[in-house]
This record gives sequence, C-alpha cells and structure tokens, in this order.
Amino acid sequence: MIIHSTRIYMEDGLKAGYLEIEDRKIINFYPEGSNVKADIDYENNRIIPGIFDTHNHGGFGYDMIRESTKEDLMALLKAQASVGVVNYMPTTSGLINIEMIASEAYKDQDGSRILGVHSEGPWGSRVGEKGINTGYPKPDIKEAKRMVEAGKGNLKLVDVAPEVEGALEVIRYFVKEGVNVGLYHTNANYKEANIGIDNGASVATHLGNVMTGLHHRDVGTLGACLLRDEVDCEMICDGLHVSLPMIEIYLRVKDHNQLMMVSDNVSYAGLPAGRYKGSADANSDRAFINITEDGFVLSDTGRLSGSSKPVLYGIRNLVEELHVPMEECCRFFSYNPIRKYSDPSKKGSLKPGKDADLVVITDDYNVVATYSEGRIIYDMNKKEDYFKNSFVKERRIA
Repeated sequence: MIIHSTRIYMEDGLKAGYLEIEDRKIINFYPEGSNVKADIDYENNRIIPGIFDTHNHGGFGYDMIRESTKEDLMALLKAQASVGVVNYMPTTSGLINIEMIASEAYKDQDGSRILGVHSEGPWGSRVGEKGINTGYPKPDIKEAKRMVEAGKGNLKLVDVAPEVEGALEVIRYFVKEGVNVGLYHTNANYKEANIGIDNGASVATHLGNVMTGLHHRDVGTLGACLLRDEVDCEMICDGLHVSLPMIEIYLRVKDHNQLMMVSDNVSYAGLPAGRYKGSADANSDRAFINITEDGFVLSDTGRLSGSSKPVLYGIRNLVEELHVPMEECCRFFSYNPIRKYSDPSKKGSLKPGKDADLVVITDDYNVVATYSEGRIIYDMNKKEDYFKNSFVKERRIA
C-alpha cells in the first residue's frame, strides 16, 4: 500500500511525497514528483506519527479506573483510535484491572494497541485544589508484589507519593522489577522529592497537578522534577490543568527529550457539558461530576477530576497557541514516550524500517484516519458511535 500527502512529518523533517507500507512497516519514502501511484491520497492533510497516550483512564463513557470488563476495554480501544491514539497505556488501579489489561497487551485489536499498564497509585498523600482528602492506603510491599505478578511483565508504570512511610521500599522494589515509578499526588517538599528520585522514581505524573509547586523558598516536587535529569515529565496540555504560560516554562526549562504529552482522560471525556452522577463513594466530593462548557471535569467542590480533552487537543494548543513546531511536538506525543516505555527502533517516528503507526489530521485537528502497524483502525468516512450510551443515560442528571 502507498499513501500520499504533501505534509508528512518524517523523523528527519517535514516532507511531501509517498509512504510505502508493507508487512506492517514503512518500507520506503518517495519524494513528491516520483513516478509513484498512491493507493490513498490524503492530499494536503498532515500525516503525523501515532500518538502514544501513557496516562489515560478512559473516555466515551468507558472507565478503566475501577473494575472493568474486557468488552469495555475493547470498545475503548476503538474509541481511542478515533482521536489519534495508536498506542496506549490504560491507566487504572487495582489487581483485577491490571491483570485484565496486561493480558491484552501487544495484541492486534480493532483499535489502539496496548503497550503496557499504568497504575496511578494507590499510594498517594495529596488531593487537588478544592478537594477533600479522605485518605490513602499505606504502601504495602506485599501488595506491590501482587501488582507485579498481575502485570505479567506488562506493568510499565506505578505512581507513588515518595514522602509517605514505606514508600521508598516500594519504589526500590518496583524499580528492581523493571517497573518505572512516577511521583504522584504528593505533598513532598524539594528534599523529599529528591530522595524519591534518588531511590529510583523517574517520572513526574501529570507535572504540576496534585503536587507541591514552585515557591521561591522551596521549589517542591515540581521544581525537583524540572531540575533532575533522571525524570521524564508528563504534561497535560489542555490549557485547563496547567496554564499555557506554565507549559511554556516547562518547555524552556526541561530537556525536550524528557517531556511526554498525556491526556489524563477519564470516562467523562467526550461527553456533553452537564451534571453527572459520579462513581466514587457517596461521601466523596466526586459523588457528582460537572462538565463545563469549556471542558473542565470538576467535583462539586471544584476539584479537577481528570481531563475531557484528548492529546490531539493539546497538540493543537502547543502548535497554534505556543507556536511549537509540529516537528518538535512529534517527539512529545510519540518518540519520547516510546523511548521510555517501548522500543524507539521500531516505533515513535515515521521512517523506513519502523512500524507504520501514523495519524492523518486536518488543519483543524480532526482525525481523518488512524493506522496501527499499517492496519487502518479508524476512518472518518465510516460513521460509528463510540460512546457507551448506557453510561450517559444512567449518569447524566442535567
């Protein structure tokens, strides 16, 4: 198969021409003007590397945080492909979900490909602004071992607050087992965050959110993650979780090879504005969820409760609002997370010899087509409903 576009974001720059795909891989690139006939002509639409979302709890009414079914996961993979997510690390918590997701990793699916499991927690210490802290479980090395066993070698990231009692033992254990550790939901000051990094933590979970921020006398976990070269930083670029000027600070301070765009999408992502029943305990401030017209997902106390915008929306913000070249953006949403969690010799950029993971987008950042290893897993011309309509019907109040 040969596809054509006048704007293909290759590993070595923006090009016009033809990609030849065979046996799941890009085998050749032919420049514009070559004597080549395209099977599919995407004309002036942009072709970018496949998005790898490593922090995403769900969307379209599907929830990976709590006990979910395999059927829900399969439906969610199809939905993720519709927003350009080619590779995916479902973000969950709990042994049942870890085991279920891990068992589907690396398989050909009718949608995004799972490249691992991300467990956000359960060992934190902090809630977001305007939240009610009902407590977290204490770090438990026996539970950590059960998590690794459930992950079957596919548990790629676990998030831990480094300052709580017992956290450092758990961090060291995960790292020994080949599992990355992220600093998350933490009250750690600069010194405590650095101790966590010294013990092996190497990811900043949704940088800036639910962590101690910059202050001129103590730059907190945020400052430690920006300054330490060992730490790869997740960025939610919806402009709601982190202001765009703060993201610009990240871009000026942090090595661009260590920034990874994530969505932090939750089951409410993509749903219309309104008030919904939550899925948390009735005593929690998340017993009800409010989606605003501008895309905030908020608890009744006003606490941010995940994101409603896909990574593609964040790409638009970086390119159009902060004027980051798309060529530079590509490393944030594809190459860098692939380098961290997978194999950059096979994925993460468009180059002959690499897997044909790519997304075709319009100038207004809508997805035309999504390909996983040369298989088309989303086509805008095929009208499908990706929402779990029973979720909307049961949860929406107004």
